[in-house]
Amino acid sequence: MTPNTEPSADPSPPSAALASWWRVVDIRIGVIPLPVFLLLCGLIWGFVATGKVPSDILMNIALLSVGGFACAELGKRIPGINQIGAGAIFATFIPSYLVYAHLIPEAVKTSISEFTKASNVLYLFIAAIIVGSIFGMDRKVLVSGFLKIFAPLAAGSVAAALVGMGVGTALGMDPKHTLFFVVIPIMAGGVG
Repeated sequence: MTPNTEPSADPSPPSAALASWWRVVDIRIGVIPLPVFLLLCGLIWGFVATGKVPSDILMNIALLSVGGFACAELGKRIPGINQIGAGAIFATFIPSYLVYAHLIPEAVKTSISEFTKASNVLYLFIAAIIVGSIFGMDRKVLVSGFLKIFAPLAAGSVAAALVGMGVGTALGMDPKHTLFFVVIPIMAGGVG
């Protein structure tokens, strides 16, 4: 016997309520579906109301995701500045301002501070960005780009080190101290 190869009849179309639900689920704040975003907001509010916000990874993923994506969405929706990367700018600077202005509950601030200090999650985040960026590039473009930029990059790095050491020496610092404790940390990306 041969199996029936005829296509099966289409299942009945979804009900209006189900179709409405899926439209709501398709609305996203960042990468988070709207119902999940609202649920996370409610859970965070509940923890803040008790005054006990855990400083573990689960709570902080929720806190940082909700806060960062909400700020980014706000930046993406403002006409004019949304064309110059306001989403990333808002996600970076609005939380900092909220902490500065004491507009974030102390329990939330303490939770995030303890989590980032205890886990060194920034090292993982920076490494993931760098590795992900490199792996996301086309191999041919990566190799050809590296070969074209290597000589100017090396020459610029040596020139920057010499200029930095010259300025430090002119200001009375020891050249060795200037190179290893000022110039190299700055050239290595001292922001992290």
